Amino acid sequence: MFNINDYEYDEQNNYLEIAGEAMIFHCHHYIINLQRTILDAKYIKSDIFIVGSAAHSVYNQLNNLCNGLNIDESKQMAEDIYRTFGYGLIDLSTMSENGISLDTSSSFFSKTWKIKFGESKEPVDYYTVGFLAACYAVIYGKKLEDINAIQKSCMSCGDESNNYVIGLGQCNFKIYPQKSKTKFNNTKKVSLNWEHEEVITNAFLGAHATMIGNEEGLIPAFGVYIVRNQSDFVNRLQFEFAFAMSEVAGDYGVTLAGELLMEAGHACGFFTYGGILTSDEWNTHVKPLLKTKEDWVRGLLALVNTMGWGYHTAIEISESKAVFRNYNDFEDLSYMRMYGESSYPIHWANSGGFTGLMELIYKTNIINDGKLETEEGFKKMRSSTIGYKTNMKKGISCGDDYLEVEIWT
Repeated sequence: MFNINDYEYDEQNNYLEIAGEAMIFHCHHYIINLQRTILDAKYIKSDIFIVGSAAHSVYNQLNNLCNGLNIDESKQMAEDIYRTFGYGLIDLSTMSENGISLDTSSSFFSKTWKIKFGESKEPVDYYTVGFLAACYAVIYGKKLEDINAIQKSCMSCGDESNNYVIGLGQCNFKIYPQKSKTKFNNTKKVSLNWEHEEVITNAFLGAHATMIGNEEGLIPAFGVYIVRNQSDFVNRLQFEFAFAMSEVAGDYGVTLAGELLMEAGHACGFFTYGGILTSDEWNTHVKPLLKTKEDWVRGLLALVNTMGWGYHTAIEISESKAVFRNYNDFEDLSYMRMYGESSYPIHWANSGGFTGLMELIYKTNIINDGKLETEEGFKKMRSSTIGYKTNMKKGISCGDDYLEVEIWT
């Protein structure tokens, strides 16, 4: 029923929208690291905004997709987008006016948490809890604020399957107000100014339409598992975490939250970009065009400009210093949709990703041997005293025309 090819990629703004929700790709290294970072702050109650963030975005999207459909068709639509986006498999056939107790043995969050961190002491698939709450609300005409949603078992804890129970009751997740529409900044872009940019971008422009869930509802690509997120779901996690930290520790809380969130972005940049740089697709379509290390950076930027994250460009590149920009970056657009203007730059995932890219190109042997560092290698690199420093200089949500970040040794 759901076909990703029905949704056209916006080449002008490097943006993809599906049924009212901006969509972006993230790898399991980022999203799992981000979630664990948030959950590790035991002094804040984060489960309510993790579930609430998912429920809000999915409700908005599914409500649009199911407009005019009957109950069975709506259930099929929800199952289809869950699988297509790479979250796993769900069966909503037993959902009724009273809710659902659902079991599944295919979950992106539970599987990849265990891969990255080993067994968890508590269930970790908060996204699916929120997703199912939204499904119940949309399909049976309920209000999100009247729904209770929990996960009772989780494969990341060693259970055979995940179990979720959704029904009417005291709401146990955060409810958010309606958000604004996306506002793009039409400032003239400074391009990569590289002869091969258009060739590489065009070669990968249709990639988003081929990256869909397999028979397990998962998307293995570039040596990682990727998932197509509702942009406002994943970004609200960052923003709500920063807000919660500021309530605990004032301005220092925001600073600390930013450092932790940037580290999650750094892991994504290191492992996802590293996966791309060692993939067959890269070796076939991009590597033959590259002559210098700076070409590797530009080639990667030209490729990821097809992923819905805004337009990445480099103002300056060398081993000792780089200045990157992003026009219409996904983090700033999300923030402005949900909260308006910010008093400080909030592009932690982008900035961490840029830093991870610099370390890949200049601090590993990936260009020469085509191999990606292990988790242990990543940890060793991050603890090194010769790593890169990162400064977020400008952000669109702060009133600037673009995101700008400076990275240096």
